[in-house]
Amino acid sequence: MEGNVRRIMNEIINTLLVSLIPAVITSIISYLVANKKANTQMLALQESNKHEIEKLMKQHEVDIESLKEQYQLEADKSEREHQHKIEIMKMEHEHALESKEKEQSDAAMFGVLADIIKEPSKLEDLMNLANNPMFKE
Repeated sequence: MEGNVRRIMNEIINTLLVSLIPAVITSIISYLVANKKANTQMLALQESNKHEIEKLMKQHEVDIESLKEQYQLEADKSEREHQHKIEIMKMEHEHALESKEKEQSDAAMFGVLADIIKEPSKLEDLMNLANNPMFKE
């Protein structure tokens, strides 16, 4: 009986081995194929991402350069406007000084003329003063 049980066990083990070996081999081959396919897809995806990142970096550099140029143009424009305002203020100041000097000169002239009209003898004093050798060069 023991020989019979042993024979039956050997037949069961042989049957199981015949069933399991092809299944295990198929599973290993499927795993290797799936692994290779996944690695290929990952490499393709990495390459694609690498190109996208390079493209974005180049665009970023272009954008930064554009912003620098725009800032420089705005700074130049602001500097020109500032210089223009300074020139206008300087001209207005000079004009105001000239105007004030003219007012004072006119006031002095009219004061002298008013004095001469009131007292004609002062015209003679003014003429003597003009002929004074001290005022002549």
